[in-house]
Amino acid sequence: MTSSDSRTRILDAAVELIARDGYDGVRLAEIARHARSSTALIHYHFATRTQLLAAAITHSLDREHTRVADLADDVGRTSPPERVADLVDFWLPLTADDVREWMLWSELEGRAVRSTDLATALTGLYARMRAPFAAAVRDGVAAGVFGSCDPEEAATAAHALLGGLAVRLLARDPGLTVPAARELAGRHVALAIGYADRLPFADREVPEYVPDAGIEPAPPRRRATRA
Repeated sequence: MTSSDSRTRILDAAVELIARDGYDGVRLAEIARHARSSTALIHYHFATRTQLLAAAITHSLDREHTRVADLADDVGRTSPPERVADLVDFWLPLTADDVREWMLWSELEGRAVRSTDLATALTGLYARMRAPFAAAVRDGVAAGVFGSCDPEEAATAAHALLGGLAVRLLARDPGLTVPAARELAGRHVALAIGYADRLPFADREVPEYVPDAGIEPAPPRRRATRA
């Protein structure tokens, strides 16, 4: 197994276990066991737990961006309005994978206010999330299908709106369903970018409420007993 392979296996395990147990609850030994690796190898790739958390979220985001891009290419959803609609879906917790990723984000966001390193990592990840949205808006403005607007400002507004809706959905707010959040976000994003029609969302199954993350609970830890 190459160094790159071992790093990927460690990050896959970290994504699953941090989402399941939280950053404070996960043990490096457990990550190593799931990755069929060793704690020494984890320390080789990541000098600190902070680096591991930031890398795990980056890894998860990379996988999601690849999945969304591949899906768009497969079905030919390449027009600016379709790209914007797909990015609205990308930012909402519509699947179990989305819920796990949001759990990771909550771990990073909660700690970034007290850690300069994590704040720097979060700022970079936020910029990566907004970039495809701003690019789609920029292309739509150039093509004349969107009104005159600042693509970066529109991306920031959409990010804030969708982040707030996602938190309400993940908190199981009884006053908000997933389809209602999607429709509300679609209307306000369309207004922000000057799109006169309804955003052309993909024909996909949208759950009424946020799905379960599908993560098995951690087994109870044994307490050490004296002989």
